[in-house]
Amino acid sequence: MLANKPIKPIQRIMIGHGMLIMFIALMTGLLLWVSVLGGFEIFPGYVLQINLEGTPEGWARAHRGIPMNSLMLILFALVISSIGLEAKLENQFGWLFIGTAWANTIFYIAANFSQNRALSFGANKYGESNLFSFIALAPAYLFGVLSMAVILFIAVRCLFLKKS
Repeated sequence: MLANKPIKPIQRIMIGHGMLIMFIALMTGLLLWVSVLGGFEIFPGYVLQINLEGTPEGWARAHRGIPMNSLMLILFALVISSIGLEAKLENQFGWLFIGTAWANTIFYIAANFSQNRALSFGANKYGESNLFSFIALAPAYLFGVLSMAVILFIAVRCLFLKKS
């Protein structure tokens, strides 16, 4: 796919952001470890106690979910120039998916600091909302809706519209 085409600037930017997000995914693995252990082992048998917000389950969700956003962004970067979009649309969609991947990354991390798992702006069955509920949910909600519309647009265009 890219072997015969030079990589475009938007693709390079998307891949770079995808790699940064993958790095954060690996860091959440460290936070999962700290959450399960209750601290950080400095040397065998000595654990520096760290009281980390969130639950091991919440950090496990972050450690599993964030890489999926990284891979989504990288995959989209690799195919964006192959689906016949105009350059302006490629750039707009590229930046939208960068925003989506970061919004979801923020969601997974900030949800660990929210009593209600950041699933709503107000209280829900998991607990009360707080500032982290809003920080987590607002960008993920906005970018989630926009990216679903763009994915549907691209799917319809690829499946049903013939390129001249």
